[in-house]
Amino acid sequence: MHEVFTKTLPAVDIHQVKCVQGFEKIKAEYPVYLSDESKISAKPFEYLFFPKSEEELAAIVREMGRLKIKITIASARTGLAGGCVPMEGALVSLENLDKVEAIHYEPSSAEWRVVAQNSVSLKALEGMLRTKHFPHLEQSADERVRCEYLQFKNDPDGYFYPPDPTEMSAALGGSVVTNASGARTYRYGPTRAWVRGIRVMLANGEILDIPRGKYFASPAGQFVIWDSQGQAFSIPVPDYQQPKTKSAAGLFAAPQMDLIDLFIGSEGILGIVTRVEVALLKREEKVSVIQFLESDEQAIALTEALRSEKRLQLDFLEFYSGNALDLLRELQKHEPSTVGMPFIPQDAHAAIFFEMSFDSKSENLDYHILEETIARCGARLEDSWAGYESRELDRFKVFRHMIPETINGIIAERKKQVPGLHKLGTDMAVPDQYLPEIWRLYKEHCEALNLEWYAFGHIGNNHLHVNILPRDMQDLASGLELYQSFARRVVELGGSVSAEHGIGKLKGKFLRLMFPPEALQQMRAVKNALDPDGLLNPGDILPVEVAQ
Repeated sequence: MHEVFTKTLPAVDIHQVKCVQGFEKIKAEYPVYLSDESKISAKPFEYLFFPKSEEELAAIVREMGRLKIKITIASARTGLAGGCVPMEGALVSLENLDKVEAIHYEPSSAEWRVVAQNSVSLKALEGMLRTKHFPHLEQSADERVRCEYLQFKNDPDGYFYPPDPTEMSAALGGSVVTNASGARTYRYGPTRAWVRGIRVMLANGEILDIPRGKYFASPAGQFVIWDSQGQAFSIPVPDYQQPKTKSAAGLFAAPQMDLIDLFIGSEGILGIVTRVEVALLKREEKVSVIQFLESDEQAIALTEALRSEKRLQLDFLEFYSGNALDLLRELQKHEPSTVGMPFIPQDAHAAIFFEMSFDSKSENLDYHILEETIARCGARLEDSWAGYESRELDRFKVFRHMIPETINGIIAERKKQVPGLHKLGTDMAVPDQYLPEIWRLYKEHCEALNLEWYAFGHIGNNHLHVNILPRDMQDLASGLELYQSFARRVVELGGSVSAEHGIGKLKGKFLRLMFPPEALQQMRAVKNALDPDGLLNPGDILPVEVAQ
């Protein structure tokens, strides 16, 4: 089925919606809305809205559309590509749409699902799932919702939401529109794999309810949407190929694709996701291992060996370069926050962090397969930290998050002396066979230019964050040129210029390296069909020369 019908919402007076007007007032009283984690700054915009319901949001969208004022949508503002930083018009914060609306069991797929508004945080969702305590559902006026919730509470098993973005303060809806991923993407895939339904507000203020598996593109490559006035418009499906690797670059496209996948990862340029339905997975006991190694190259070899050993089911495979471990060792000497973290061995010059399921009640906890795999790469399982109790796992999480936090702190201090400085962090991925080559390229070129750099990240998906920390503006210029050369080579190898952070307002030039002009025009055709006035999230994804 490729035809879908929109719905209208009851009208609300725009003057009932909380609004802060005037850039000077916004800047003085609401400064946190002028940026996100990308640290780029907003340009002057006139309105800041805080809708409390879909009806209020629809009133904003209709009024801004009538006035031809463009709007930028924000949830938790944790993005790293500047997607929710306004460059004009209005900013609409969805932070008040933060309720879990239902949790229910779906017999057809034998899975529990959560239905939530856009701005429920991943951290809050994880906490509610862990404790099985959803205050809003306990007080629901809907008897069926309360009954389903009680059924969930009485289920003897525990459940979790598999996508694991590093920033758990991110909003669930924001993670859907960016198709967020993280460490556990290695086993469970990105957010897209767990979305079972979305509710989207289009640029005309009308609503689309899109369950997975209902609306598919026609063989000719289009969807047809009918609005409440009986007008039909078609959405052309692009025919470009997706890279054969983890990717969050540009609009998703596939032959006879599901309509839901067009909006997942679209970064809000096609519509505003107000509600999502996601699947849960039964919680298992886990053992985490941080394997210390002799060199970065040994870490690459071990990664390839672990991936090829099909008898091992790893949740994630994370990498820490030798210089990143040096940075942490130095930090452990004088930073109180590292007290809960074990000391890093002096002879460790790289590390791989992985996690796997196990049964603590079983008498056959035999790790000989893991031990043999590690030994084949010239390492010893004894040279590792391992743990399965929650206290130990929490200590490992300190280790996991300490490197990016430390790097961000270093660059923040340098910006005080040289305001123009900023960190350069790669977000690229390549197909499996090119992992050794792309690592050599990263390391050799950074060292040749005498740049300060550290690497960590999702090595299981060949997705490494090489962080270049410029010391002055010359370093920054050299780093920017190097970044561009990295992107060109990644594309030549069939990879993606953005594996998880998206394109936003910062990476349009890299998208041009990855997609030819005709593919970018196909993205523009989708945007024009759904948002002909360019109302939603101006400047995101599409490069300026294509977007105008």
